[in-house]
Amino acid sequence: MPPTERALLESLIVDNEDLEKLELKLAQFNIFEAIGVVRQELRHSNFLAFLLNPSENHRLDDIFLKRFLKLVLLEEYEPTDEKYTKVSPVDIDIADFTDADVRREWQNIDILIHSPRNKLVCAIENKIDAEEGMDQLIKYQNTVEQEFKDCQAILIYLTPEGNPPSKKNWRIYNYSKIAEIIDSICISYKSTVGTDVYTLMTHYSTLIRRHIVSDSEVAELCRKIYTKHKQALDLIFEHRPDLQSEIATRIHELLIREIDSQKISVHFWSKGYIGIIPKKWEENNLPLSFQFENSPQRLIVKMLIYENKDKFIREKIHDISQKNIHLFKKKTLTPKFTTIYTKSVLSYKDYEDADIEELMNKVQDCWRHFIKNDFVTIENLINTNIDEIICKDISVYPEDKV
Repeated sequence: MPPTERALLESLIVDNEDLEKLELKLAQFNIFEAIGVVRQELRHSNFLAFLLNPSENHRLDDIFLKRFLKLVLLEEYEPTDEKYTKVSPVDIDIADFTDADVRREWQNIDILIHSPRNKLVCAIENKIDAEEGMDQLIKYQNTVEQEFKDCQAILIYLTPEGNPPSKKNWRIYNYSKIAEIIDSICISYKSTVGTDVYTLMTHYSTLIRRHIVSDSEVAELCRKIYTKHKQALDLIFEHRPDLQSEIATRIHELLIREIDSQKISVHFWSKGYIGIIPKKWEENNLPLSFQFENSPQRLIVKMLIYENKDKFIREKIHDISQKNIHLFKKKTLTPKFTTIYTKSVLSYKDYEDADIEELMNKVQDCWRHFIKNDFVTIENLINTNIDEIICKDISVYPEDKV
């Protein structure tokens, strides 16, 4: 290691009061950190649904639910549809929610609360790190309106910092306020909930302040340390192990182990792209390959037609794909890269627990199914038509396979 880099790291770790203070705070045991619930959206939704459900064994009845809804309704709100303003905090305060039905992932809505007695329905869309999906909120809104026509609806968009939703009928709420609700209930109802639930709730509030919101003491310490030791921390970050690289390495090892190298080539182009090309395609210079596309929160197998000097060969491959839509995507041929086949291996939700062994078990199962089925079928189809594709005497020179 160059002396300047060593000096940067030494200045970070030697006699650094802020770092010691941060380590002390993070060293305090937290049950949610211990079981891997930090920024896993599903797990946060599960725990919030537990607190919101009057029927659960937290001994709070509908206290958390009512306080949450009342405080949400007090937030500034400018809907496009006035019907979403008809429920008031007073309505919530006098209501009896012991009949509330709290559902997880109903019609893909993160949390849905329905109280038939009060003719009220509430949909909560919870976003930790993920972005809104295309027309996601309008779809959920339409679902709520169609399925609960006799109910007043409250739509809540919950994010770490209170980010604005794409649709104005959704109310904005943030995790800092969730932590405040939990803290206030813990103070008021400590003897009611019991030591076990009290501990669980305080640990969850601590988790939010440590890892979710940006205005916590931990976040302020992190900013202070980074400002003072930016170069050292950037150096550490540059050399950190990351899940994307680990998955790429394990996929490469899997392919090398399980592929017949006499018939198929494996190309480790980068941690984001690993190519799988039948030798016959390479020998005939076909601008065509399968590849694993490995992004930080998604893994797919794709088949691409690459940019190539000979338009005829690209067009022939494309024609074959479009005549076999049961295998390929219906896709217009573009001048550069055209994706004609896609198979999902890992989705965003698979990464929420981020256990490498579980992820790789899914990858291995998916790979073995793919190599025995779609891969063989597609390879045979291309090989059967290869003379027609290359017109025997035509040579092609594929561009970079990325």
